[in-house]
Amino acid sequence: MSCLYIDASRDRLSVGIEVDSDWIAHDAIEGRHDAVLLESIRSLCIESGQSVNKLSQCVVINGPGSFTGLRIAVSCVHALDLVHPLRVLPIDQLSLLAAASQNEADYALLDARMNEAYVGFDRQADGTFGCLELMSVNELNGEHAWICHAEETDRFPVSPTPVSPTLETLRRLASGMDTSKWITGQQLTPLYLRQTVSWKPLSEQPSKLYDY
Repeated sequence: MSCLYIDASRDRLSVGIEVDSDWIAHDAIEGRHDAVLLESIRSLCIESGQSVNKLSQCVVINGPGSFTGLRIAVSCVHALDLVHPLRVLPIDQLSLLAAASQNEADYALLDARMNEAYVGFDRQADGTFGCLELMSVNELNGEHAWICHAEETDRFPVSPTPVSPTLETLRRLASGMDTSKWITGQQLTPLYLRQTVSWKPLSEQPSKLYDY
């Protein structure tokens, strides 16, 4: 079994690979996602001794987060799936925050810019959130126990607990999720909570990841 892990939802890309019992992760890679993602995957495969065209699974943060980063990650998974069919587990970024909190809070916050925040609540048995919403920061309730990325604590009118999730956090969260949540590679789409944003199919979105 070989599983690729991708988190392109933040300013810095993180990728990892699990081959049988071996685990290699590179967190917070410098450079633009479109310039470093494929090369990072190649490097991981060389380091692990796993061929790119034999990857069988992928765990990916599909949103909410960086508009460009999410599209690049999804397009990359689509390209890899064309080479060899992948089983894919999409996980939202807010649930990743919760996994890093060690149950310190049941509400997660993510800066959505424009005086808004992505909010996750209603924790499920597998550690993920049952509800994800886009809210005005003025609506945030200080009575709740919140968590957020460590670098975003000063962006909200509440006092969230800072956490710093890694790919190991993502790996741990994925290991506890039900197999019914896995999908095919071509079914993967970015998770957007703003209704004004839409995802175009691969044939309609020119990308440096493809060479037609």
